[in-house]
Order: sequence, then structure tokens, then C-alpha cells
Amino acid sequence: MLFFESLYIVLATIGGTSLLIRYAHTLRLIDEPNSRSVHRVSIPRGAGIAFTSAALSALLLFHTTFWTHHLPILLSMFLILAVGILDDRHDTSPRFKFFVIALATLVLWDDGMLIDKVGPYFGVEIRFGFLAIPFTFFALAGFTNAMNLIDGLDGLAGSLGGLILGSFLFLGWKYHDTILIELSTVFLVGLLTFLLFNWHPAAIFMGDSGSLTLGFLISILSIRALEYLPSVSVLYLGAVPILDTLIAMFRRKAHGRSAVAPDRCHLHHLLLHRNGSVPRTVFTILLLQMPFTAIGLLLPKGMDQTLPLLFFFGVLLAGYRWVAWMIRMEGIDCYPPR
Repeated sequence: MLFFESLYIVLATIGGTSLLIRYAHTLRLIDEPNSRSVHRVSIPRGAGIAFTSAALSALLLFHTTFWTHHLPILLSMFLILAVGILDDRHDTSPRFKFFVIALATLVLWDDGMLIDKVGPYFGVEIRFGFLAIPFTFFALAGFTNAMNLIDGLDGLAGSLGGLILGSFLFLGWKYHDTILIELSTVFLVGLLTFLLFNWHPAAIFMGDSGSLTLGFLISILSIRALEYLPSVSVLYLGAVPILDTLIAMFRRKAHGRSAVAPDRCHLHHLLLHRNGSVPRTVFTILLLQMPFTAIGLLLPKGMDQTLPLLFFFGVLLAGYRWVAWMIRMEGIDCYPPR
């Protein structure tokens, strides 16, 4: 079953991606370069449509019970995919995207996907009570946006997402969790197939239809993983996108700019500026994520999470100072004119 399922996903992703490349101009799925872009020519985007459709249809064909038992999960993902497609075509506003994520959070609630407690910190068990829904929305929106922001180099979001999905697949295998196993497997196969088209030099980008859906999927898997891991582990399993986003927001506010203002000083921009190679930069970021992944998987459930949380904040502070030093020493203009 696994062989035929994987073969189906591979062929469906290849076919869908090829069609998107061919008809990108007709569908208005084109990424035009701007002052923040690494690429200098127009590139098709929206490949998230292909690998997401392949993954979800594989669940329908090979895991019918998943659709009947976890329909809210799939409906919420369709909502995120839809807003991603709209954004790829029309550049929707952040406010509209947050509204759709809030709606998707309410849909997930019907399947029990809710963060109502995060375990002990400083010896105190933290529960959210009636604040569980807004906190879940904050977590989902935060990581979905973080995955969207890290999608700035050929192969980066796909490779990093694949590594994170692999950690959830391992967790699902270890604890015999069908949600973790089935969702991780179908998207991992689709994502790896997509990388055949997205590796440098990319023939197509995943677009917001891919990065938003991927970020939302990882957020869902993270909530499920709280059954087996302490909540702080989630920070480590998605460390690089989370740290990159937080550092960027703090840096912008420190310079009097909006926390969500786009710029060219994300981690991948700075590393690319230093070594000049897109594949080398992608591999470097993957190597940075790996020890965090190991820590996240090894932390035991039920532990007091104060020390690993403080360590994470220490890494955040060190990363912020390194980024500030790099910008100053290299004379990088984070906000070049459009």
C-alpha cells in the first residue's frame, strides 16, 4: 500500500507541477522579482497547489477513514490552501489571511485540536481555560507566518519543512499515532517530489499556497505531538523559522519600523550574502535545525520546562546579536528601494 500510495503522490505532484509551470502566465501565478528577491527573472509560483492536492487526494484514496474521522483537519487545510492561492494571484492583505487562519482554528476545535495547557514552568502547571482558543490561534498564525517568511531561497522551505515533517513521522512511528504518520507521510513525499522542481535554480516556487499550507500543517502536527512531548519541544522542532521570525520582528521594532515590514535581512539573506551560494546556504540552515530537532525529540513529557525555555531565549538573544553584528559589519541595507 505504501509503495502505490507514494507512487501516486509522486506522479500527481510531478503532473500538477508541470501543468502549473506550463500555464503559470495564464493562471497569473508568476513571481515577479523586486528589491527583496534573490531571483532576477520571473518564476512561476503556486506549486503548493500541486503537492497539497496530491497529498490530500492520496488520503482520500488510500486512507478513507482519515477523511471520515478527521474531516475538520482537512477542511481547515483547504481554507489555508485557498487563501494561499488567492495570495499567489492577488497578494491578499495580512488582515484577511489572519481572519482565515482564525476561521480554520475554529474548524480545528471541532476535532479537539486545541492547546489548553502547556505543562509546568517554574513548578507551576499552566492552563489556559477560556483563553485556549485565542492562544491556539496565536500559535497557529505565528508558525504559519514563520514558514511563509523562511520561504526565500530555492529549496529552503521545502527542505526545512521536509526535515520537520520527518521528525513528526518518527514521533508518529514511535507512538503508533496514525494522524502523525499519515499526514507526515503524504506531505513529505509530495514535498520531496516538489524539490525536484524547486532546487536551485528553481523552475517554480511553492508560493504562499505552499508555504502557508505547510506552516499550518506543521502547526497541526505540533498540537498533536503535545500528546507525547512537552510544549517547549515544539519551539525546538520548528526552531529556525521561529527564531528567524522573532529576530526579524524585534530588529524591525528596534529600528522604528513595523514588525511585519518586509526586508532583506532574514537569516537566509545574511548567510547567502556571506557565502554567495544558494545550495550551501540551504544546507547550512538545515544543519542549524538538526540539533534543535534532536533536543525537541529527546525532551521527556512531564518535565519542568523552565531550563529548555530559558535556553531557547538565550539562543534567541544570541541570534539577534549575531544578526545585528552581521548587518553592521557587512554594511547590508535591509530596506533597499523597490
